[in-house]
Amino acid sequence: MKHLLTDEQYAQYLSDGILVIQPESLDEAFHDHLYRSAQQIYALVENSRSNTAHLDIIGDSLRARIPEIDRLFADPSVSGALSSVLGDSYVIHPHNFVHKSSDADQVFHQDGNLPWNERGHYRAHRPDWALLFYYPQEVTDENGPTELILGTQYWTNDFEKPDGTWHSFDGIDRAFTREELANEDLSFRDRRLNESVASLGIPNLQRKFVTVPKGSVVLCHYDILHRGSRTFLEAADRFMYKFHFMRTQEPTRAAWRHQPEFDATEYMRKLLPEVQPIVRNIWNWSSNTESTALVSKSLAEVKQSLFSSNEAKRVEAAYLLGEMQSDAAVDVLLEGLTHAEESVRRSSCYGLKISGSAQANKILPFMGNQRVSIRRLAVYALGESANGLNVQVVRALLAALTKDQDDLVRSNAAYAMGQILRCKDADFSAVIDALIQRLAPGVEPNNTAVALFPRSTVRQSIAYSLLQAACNHEFSAAQIEKLLALTLEDDDRYVQGFAIEITRQNQNLSAKSLDVLLAALSRLRLSPRPAALNSAS
Repeated sequence: MKHLLTDEQYAQYLSDGILVIQPESLDEAFHDHLYRSAQQIYALVENSRSNTAHLDIIGDSLRARIPEIDRLFADPSVSGALSSVLGDSYVIHPHNFVHKSSDADQVFHQDGNLPWNERGHYRAHRPDWALLFYYPQEVTDENGPTELILGTQYWTNDFEKPDGTWHSFDGIDRAFTREELANEDLSFRDRRLNESVASLGIPNLQRKFVTVPKGSVVLCHYDILHRGSRTFLEAADRFMYKFHFMRTQEPTRAAWRHQPEFDATEYMRKLLPEVQPIVRNIWNWSSNTESTALVSKSLAEVKQSLFSSNEAKRVEAAYLLGEMQSDAAVDVLLEGLTHAEESVRRSSCYGLKISGSAQANKILPFMGNQRVSIRRLAVYALGESANGLNVQVVRALLAALTKDQDDLVRSNAAYAMGQILRCKDADFSAVIDALIQRLAPGVEPNNTAVALFPRSTVRQSIAYSLLQAACNHEFSAAQIEKLLALTLEDDDRYVQGFAIEITRQNQNLSAKSLDVLLAALSRLRLSPRPAALNSAS
């Protein structure tokens, strides 16, 4: 039986962005086995001398190399926490990795919202994604603990470049170089890290080193600022297994162990003022509770904060304006959507997302704006399941996906469509057909090779959208056949992984689909672990 989070734990997750969990069904032997397995994987990497070992040996193969690791996900405390945060219908992303600490420091960063630090969409404040960190050994101050900045999951850096392209990696300080992070002068490193945190311009931030007992799990909001810290001499290897999990359905009730007498409003009064409206909105969305605007400032005052130079104040103001759900407040957010500063446009987008489906048609004209930076945010702002009943919104997003020349507009449109496809009250069969067709060879070519891995951010976002559809609507047998025919030969392993999960979610599997799946399986390595790992266990 799953052990769901309490009200206090879920509220803490929304405010801090982290929960530490002690799995109860796993013994010392399990943790020792996972520790040895990580050592063996890195031994293979060292012996391979390959510049793609991160792809070929470490990345995305952990569940095949170490089948026992699925016991971790089935643990009542771990699965209960995941269900509480993401809903019962969550799924695991095909990407995974095991990290090994070193004597170098990492810069504080947010993981790319696509694997290997690529970008497919704007960051989701709601718990649509979660990071799961598992530590098979004790983590101490000496062996390189993960460090987090609590509560930073709702803020980020600008990423657009003057030439229209974008940074794929969201480090807190992009001027921080690898050489500085490995500088032998440790006081210099620490000073630069302190400077990078101060550059956020947000006072009273709490930095936390995650020192935990052996076998601990840390569940994080996907976008929390974190880093790997350095090890000290003679410290034993510190490994961290990392997995991504995704929400697939809109909440209809609180998924955690909610008690009616819990006073969420009182709890939120203890938080930083800038975070309160964000956490309040997400709490109400998660529990399917109608939001109530609690705005003590005038519209002029809130507008001034939206157009300020402080990220925390901007995002707070956007949520306050969105809560108002008035024409005047939405007009301010639409003005912000066209602002010269990316940070103001981005914050305004979050306010527009929560301003209600009745305001959605006001966003539609911005999808044809000449400025690509406005179109990118306009399509993302429309990604609300309530807009699934708005035919104009659905058509406009499909048009953006199929006709816009900008990769990030199309990728954001596909991601937004995924949120809309959670709406269960509309027939999306034609939309599903159109999305599947976009996965045909040559339609969306590879557009990045970050981490030496050629792939398409747009195809990955389309596959994500189709997964959202599959968890809320039944595909026809013909749709599954076509999906498998197009994706199982795709050179993007994540598109393949999504397609298999989509198939698993559906009941309409024809004999042809089963044949295609079994043929693909027959080409895979049948031994779950290489002989080198088996003999060393």
